[in-house]
Amino acid sequence: MTTSTVSPVPIARAALPILILTLVWGCNWPVLKMGVTELAPLTFRSLTVPFAGIGMLAVAHLSGDSIRVARALWPRLVVLGLLNISAWNGLVLFGVQQLPAGRSSILAFTMPVWATIIAAVVLHERLSRRKLTGLALGFAGMAVLIGEPIGAVRAAPFGVLMILGAAIAWAAGTVLLRKWQMPIAQNTLSGWMMLLGCIPLAVLAPILDPQPLGTVLSGLSARGWFAVTYNIFLAGTLAHWAWFTLARTLPVAVSSLSSLPVPVVGVISGILVLGERPGVQEWLALALVVAALFTVLFQPGGRRVTAAPLSPDD
Repeated sequence: MTTSTVSPVPIARAALPILILTLVWGCNWPVLKMGVTELAPLTFRSLTVPFAGIGMLAVAHLSGDSIRVARALWPRLVVLGLLNISAWNGLVLFGVQQLPAGRSSILAFTMPVWATIIAAVVLHERLSRRKLTGLALGFAGMAVLIGEPIGAVRAAPFGVLMILGAAIAWAAGTVLLRKWQMPIAQNTLSGWMMLLGCIPLAVLAPILDPQPLGTVLSGLSARGWFAVTYNIFLAGTLAHWAWFTLARTLPVAVSSLSSLPVPVVGVISGILVLGERPGVQEWLALALVVAALFTVLFQPGGRRVTAAPLSPDD
């Protein structure tokens, strides 16, 4: 792998990807709930992920990046696609079918703790006091949000297991993405991961949902089509670009913590869509999550967290 000589990039460059990720993925939880009420989970993902992947490759090509991948890199690319796309998307949708959208997002974003633990073993990333404090604050926020609905979690153990499995797979994929530092342009890497990761989903979809696809699509409501479109262009293309940008350029503990505001937005957007009312729990959780981000991203004494370049060409 070619070694880049480009100097590290300040963490301020990550502000835009974090903002995009927070808003787009956070708002997507009630959208996912709308989608899987009309489409079987794997059918839904089989309709959205491939188009998002093609979109990423088109953006790469139009940006002047090569969309070719060296033969030696394909095995690692397959593994990344299976963990970051297949397992995450497949398992999380089965879970969100059985749990409220906002609470599903809380369970899914236990990912940072799994990623930090895996990174400590695989990448030998040091668990500094600030990182541990940030994790503690972030998960305190999630614990506040769980609150009374823990009874609903106990009532749907399959959904809980599916979402926790998705979180662990995503965490492992994030660590490997950082470890391998694939010498591929960002949009190219994201596009191929999506296309490879959607293959198992597309193979299993007709087995678990034997209803003809044409019949399913003809019966979609405007809400169903909105969910599909949102997940192709925003949650699929734009937010994946933001996430993989963070995952490739920041230490795992920092990049995974940058996803912590997502479940807060997920809960609040679920409240708005479902007609509920924000309470003390939601606002306290938001404060704890913001404190977690501040603790990890802003270092004392003028020291800054830095981001590595995305590829030798960036």
